[in-house]
Amino acid sequence: MVTVIIPVKNGESTLGSCLTAFKSQRLSDSVEILVIDSGSTDNSISIAYSYGARVIQITPQSFNHGMTRNLGAQLASGNLLYYTVQDAELSDMTNLANMSAHFQDDQVQAVVGIQGYPKELSKNPALWFNRSSKPSLEIRHYKDKSFSNLSQKEQFELSSWDNVNAMYRKSALIEIPFRNVDYCEDWLWANDALKQGMKILRDPSILIYHYHHLTFGYVFKSKFILNYHFFTHFREQLNIKLTLIPFLRKVYRVINIREVKWYNKPYWILHNMFAHLSNFLSILLFKLTLILGGTKLLEHIYSLICKKIPQGKLKKY
Repeated sequence: MVTVIIPVKNGESTLGSCLTAFKSQRLSDSVEILVIDSGSTDNSISIAYSYGARVIQITPQSFNHGMTRNLGAQLASGNLLYYTVQDAELSDMTNLANMSAHFQDDQVQAVVGIQGYPKELSKNPALWFNRSSKPSLEIRHYKDKSFSNLSQKEQFELSSWDNVNAMYRKSALIEIPFRNVDYCEDWLWANDALKQGMKILRDPSILIYHYHHLTFGYVFKSKFILNYHFFTHFREQLNIKLTLIPFLRKVYRVINIREVKWYNKPYWILHNMFAHLSNFLSILLFKLTLILGGTKLLEHIYSLICKKIPQGKLKKY
């Protein structure tokens, strides 16, 4: 059995689509859907029940990215656990089957796929998913705990992981549970697993659609949080890129996508401009904070900016 574990908080606008994709999966094993709701005030719980999901209710204060997912692992009936989020949607009816097939190798303990933006007019067209090359399976396996002999940079890059689209053996999560953190629990788990010599895979052929509208505030906060946790746990920092080339490429894409009406193009160009600016200012503030006050000031600024982890939203009409 495969258990799908989804943390939920006020997800009525997307949860139905998310769960529909699981109901249409072509999988020989049975699928259990486990929703962990942290105080929704909308119709999320009733939607989950309508799809036959088991619903576990916790208080908003007790939600934690690591511990809440550990709770899901403890309560799951399946021996394979698939983690995603309420606003994601599987791209293909064979996603779960393709991912679970990797576990025919008894050494494989976890598999991660990729995420992309769907080609929908309500979503940022500059970021619509489009494969540029044939996906290639990546095997990460360091026997005799040789992973620790790699450079800090190499360890960081190989720890790239994503609980929006990842499957684990339940036994692996019991042996190495997620850490008690409010962010980055997936990267930290992969790092811990590799240090312990576990075999984990990255299969970029397995795609899930996941979209957050990139408002100025959302980008600023989420980028600062990401930078904070990368630095805290891995001593890595995102680099400031003093170039407009990434933004200009997005402008070029928006202008040349025929499906986007001409009168919507200025909106998406401005949208990407503010996202680019917000990203730059967030990284700049992070670096200046470290230079001027070190980790003590960083902790203070983080507590001010990130009292509440920003929740991704869709575009409002």
